[in-house]
Amino acid sequence: MKNKKVILGVLITLCMAFGAGVFAGAATSKAEPGSSGDPLITKSYLEERLSQINGSNTSNTENQSSEEIATLKKQVEELKKENESLKKQIKDVKAEAQKGSFKKVTVKKGKALIVKYGAEVVFYSGTATWKTSNNSYILDLTERNHVSNGASAILYHNYLIRSGCNLEAAKDMVVYVRGSYSVK
Repeated sequence: MKNKKVILGVLITLCMAFGAGVFAGAATSKAEPGSSGDPLITKSYLEERLSQINGSNTSNTENQSSEEIATLKKQVEELKKENESLKKQIKDVKAEAQKGSFKKVTVKKGKALIVKYGAEVVFYSGTATWKTSNNSYILDLTERNHVSNGASAILYHNYLIRSGCNLEAAKDMVVYVRGSYSVK
């Protein structure tokens, strides 16, 4: 029983020594609030620190955002210019393609197709006669000969016009024309 009393006395003494050390250390420590020596912080300190951090980040973020916006605006302007350039190229290609392609033209009875120099005409349907001042101005490319003034147009023949002439419709006609023409 004597051993139990001794062990109990040693334990009580150690507990008291440990407790006194903790209280003494806490009383002598005068660390700055928020430092690693005093990790507990007050609400006012937290709010002040957060406002400092947010204030410095906001200005950096605003500067960075302004730069990014300016860069994006430049890119948008460059893309708009490129888009306009591409639209012009498409328009030019379409115009060029139309020059080289045949257009279907319907001419009513009694009207005339006035065909300009260098045009090509494929007679598709109807009845019509050629009117020209010189027999060498119209070439029938299908038969490889010249067409006389007053000659009838032949179905599905391809004609090359060397000077202005008219194709007068006796019945409604359909022709395919490549080049300059008008209907009167």
